[in-house]
Amino acid sequence: MNAIASDVAASPLVHRSALMARVVGLARKVAGSDASLLLVGESGTGKGILARFIHDASPRRGGPFVTIACANVAVDLLESELFGHEKGAFTGAAEQKKGRFELADGGTILIDGVSELAPSLQGKLLRVVQERSFERLAGTKTLSVNVRILSSTQADLEPLVASGSFRKDLFYRLNVIRLEIPPLRDRMEDVPVLADQMLHDLARRQGGSAKTLSRGALDRLMHHSWPGNVRELQNVIESATILENGTEIGPDAVQAGGARPQGSIAPAASRRLSLAQVEEQHIRDVLLSTGGNRSEAARILGINRKTLLEKRKRFGIP
Repeated sequence: MNAIASDVAASPLVHRSALMARVVGLARKVAGSDASLLLVGESGTGKGILARFIHDASPRRGGPFVTIACANVAVDLLESELFGHEKGAFTGAAEQKKGRFELADGGTILIDGVSELAPSLQGKLLRVVQERSFERLAGTKTLSVNVRILSSTQADLEPLVASGSFRKDLFYRLNVIRLEIPPLRDRMEDVPVLADQMLHDLARRQGGSAKTLSRGALDRLMHHSWPGNVRELQNVIESATILENGTEIGPDAVQAGGARPQGSIAPAASRRLSLAQVEEQHIRDVLLSTGGNRSEAARILGINRKTLLEKRKRFGIP
């Protein structure tokens, strides 16, 4: 097993596959530079963990590592979160606030979900990337920062550039070096070592002995398609350790955790369900596999977030 010498980065980057060996090798190689990196991969593949690994392996390791998830911040607040604001900049701005770039001075910033940036903020970000300077919202003083900029996306930026919704000059500035994390389904040989590491991590946090996977449980893991990637595997392993009373996790505990063989059919009793019941169960399974990430669940289901919300309300899915 190839292990990563960092407790923070351990589980998602433990690997046996040649695909991940190349990713980790390149990450080590570029960690010492200050070049902007674009981390690309599906939701749950570990882009944030890889970014932290790069920071920890860099000369900036003694400085701050700051992240901001663009998709989780309202558009009208994102500028303030990134660049800070002065007192009175907007209603409720009772005092001056430093933004993430100021907080990351001397270290590394990860802009997660960079594809979600509004066009107006793309221009402001381009200036920071080029000049390492900016003003706080409603501020007049130009601030300079010494920061390495990493960005991540699960969306392919090239089509966004082609459509004009993402600035070409910003794309080139962020994409100096590109690291693509393959989905878990393309590196299934990593599943056993990831699962084993997760079991030991759980045991260490809980102060007990690590449980083991039975042959049947491992077979279930190896025949699942993992649409939620490493995050889904983590959810399944945590659930299985709770559901299994013994020291060895059986296949039923893994199935209850949400993993089903790729391309498998639901149990015989389920085949007598109505179409609506099958749809409800499928939506529940996909939400479980994505760890409750509704945007990712909607993408996997091939519907938009509004339609997913309507279906959740119809079926009483929280």
